[in-house]
Amino acid sequence: MRCEICNRKSESRFCEFHESAYKNLVKNFEAWKKSMNITWTEYLTQIKNNEFSGIWVKEVAQHLLASGFENKILDQETEVHKV
Repeated sequence: MRCEICNRKSESRFCEFHESAYKNLVKNFEAWKKSMNITWTEYLTQIKNNEFSGIWVKEVAQHLLASGFENKILDQETEVHKV
């Protein structure tokens, strides 16, 4: 399997670097949502455009926005975290 973003070998849809960035995106979304009252898509856009965001997380945010799966991915992750 290959990372959807950088084509590195991976065991899931992302390599270890992009997977870590993705997990951090999901983990930190609730805090941003509470403090800024924004949607997942708005959050991804904010991260993508933030000069202080790291390259890995920016690439993940851009990929999720471009792929059109940003909402489906969040819904799946939210369900996983509820269990």
